[in-house]
Amino acid sequence: MRTLTIGLTAAAVMVSVFALPAAADTKLTYGSSVPATHIVHRAGLEPFFERVAKDTNGSLTWELFSGGAMGGPKETLQTVKDSVVDSSLIVDAYLRRDLPASMVMTVLSTLADDSRVFAAAANETHLLACPKCVAERDKHNIVGLGFYSTGTYHLMCTKEINTLAAMKGVKVRATSRAGALVKYWGGTPVSVTTSEMYEALQRGQADCTMGATAWLTSYSLRDVIKSIVSEPTGAYFSALFMNMNKDRWNSLSDAERTAIIRNLPGLIADTVYAYIASGEESIAEAVKAGAVVSDADAAMKAKLEEFRKGETKVALAYAKKAKLEDADEIIATFLSKVEKWRKIVAEIDGDKQKYEEALWREIFSKLKV
Repeated sequence: MRTLTIGLTAAAVMVSVFALPAAADTKLTYGSSVPATHIVHRAGLEPFFERVAKDTNGSLTWELFSGGAMGGPKETLQTVKDSVVDSSLIVDAYLRRDLPASMVMTVLSTLADDSRVFAAAANETHLLACPKCVAERDKHNIVGLGFYSTGTYHLMCTKEINTLAAMKGVKVRATSRAGALVKYWGGTPVSVTTSEMYEALQRGQADCTMGATAWLTSYSLRDVIKSIVSEPTGAYFSALFMNMNKDRWNSLSDAERTAIIRNLPGLIADTVYAYIASGEESIAEAVKAGAVVSDADAAMKAKLEEFRKGETKVALAYAKKAKLEDADEIIATFLSKVEKWRKIVAEIDGDKQKYEEALWREIFSKLKV
């Protein structure tokens, strides 16, 4: 296996990329279980594919197979391992047995209150500071290259609910640790898929849903949602959306791999900021349709913070059940990266270009694959 160390300045990288000699064209394939119009494709992957094609003078292009055409979310590891596709959208929550080191961080999803912070912390931990994460991807012949975070999750209801007292007995579509939080608040989690969510809310099978505010548009929830609580209740930040079959990766030239890596900060920044923008736009549209945005009351916020304090123990219990050693080290490393990126994100004050530059400086310029 060849090892490529990306330790170049941006200018040096661009010189190396644009000086790429003519080579045989390579069409890479990408499998995704989400629809073609999904924000990850539209705002993240497709512009990334175009930039890489441009920077390699057309020697690398991608063909995207969306909507599960190359297999559902549970088949993604195997399809990349077996070279059915070269890359795929890999969601560890569907692959818990295969990706326990990744999952021990994902279990901490309710801690996420800023998707920029948690996306960056996840990338730095997964790619640079978690040998067990690398080893479990190696086992499946996969090179990990980039993770994204959804927008933050919020409580969204068909009637105004923003107090702890009002949560008693309320039916909330929520899964995993979000469901546990609902129970902690006194509500009743309801197991409904996202595709069934609108109908469940419309028919009263659920009073609320816990999810990204972008869903107000993407799932037309603004038609039924009347109350949105502004307090973030988590996010999914471990979506491995850029990866490659290791044999295919090693078959690429150094210049081609450099072009891919140099464009990863832009891919992550584009996706994360698109989720944020989409969420804000969706809230604005929901408000126009009659929804009310309000803060959680003090008791509800206190319960949320109390719940979050116990999540490390929950993650350790998960690791013990999964027989994952050194989980405490993985968790401590991840949480230290969260604090590091809180400071960086605060310093850049929301500037997307500076966020992208920070991703390059702190993570991708140091990536060895």
